[in-house]
Amino acid sequence: MLAFALGAAAACAIAVSAPATAARERETPGTWCGGTLWRLMTLSDPQRHTVQLQGTPTTIFDISKLQRPPRTPQTRSTTFQRHVWRLRTVIDRYRIASNGEIVLILYSIDSAQYMNAYLPNPNCLGPRARDRTGMIAARKQLTEQCPVVRPLWQLLGISVNVAGVGFWNPTNATRGALTNGAELRPLTNFQIVNGCGIG
Repeated sequence: MLAFALGAAAACAIAVSAPATAARERETPGTWCGGTLWRLMTLSDPQRHTVQLQGTPTTIFDISKLQRPPRTPQTRSTTFQRHVWRLRTVIDRYRIASNGEIVLILYSIDSAQYMNAYLPNPNCLGPRARDRTGMIAARKQLTEQCPVVRPLWQLLGISVNVAGVGFWNPTNATRGALTNGAELRPLTNFQIVNGCGIG
């Protein structure tokens, strides 16, 4: 009986430690953070130092007029990808993706257009990521002020100032996407102007 009890206790200990170990493994950068365009999405690519971080003012309408490249760039081959773009906008809704990115659907009141922007998963930001502290601070501004982000879309409706690097998504079929596939990814700055208890 004693041997059986000890065996059962050991089995329970293994069962409890396995999920904890798996969770720890997912807290560090790895293949689950990857993908063909992952380094572009986290400002970790070899050309990251060509990006102008100061921030150029723009609007969703202006971004929507950009010509989509014939093929999705695998490197920073366009001016759009080499700048941080700043705009004041509304976040219509948000959710957290399976890779830990927070997906934001931005909305322009002036042009009645939607656009996607992304706050990267801090655990996917390796030591090569440029402006790592800015990306983490941008995410914290949202997560520490607004309701807990969940996998399903949640309405938000807050006014924000955001800044992010230009990115061409291979698909424009995602909810909120511009027809030319232009996005801000990653966001490097995030300020709530009104909403989530601010303003």
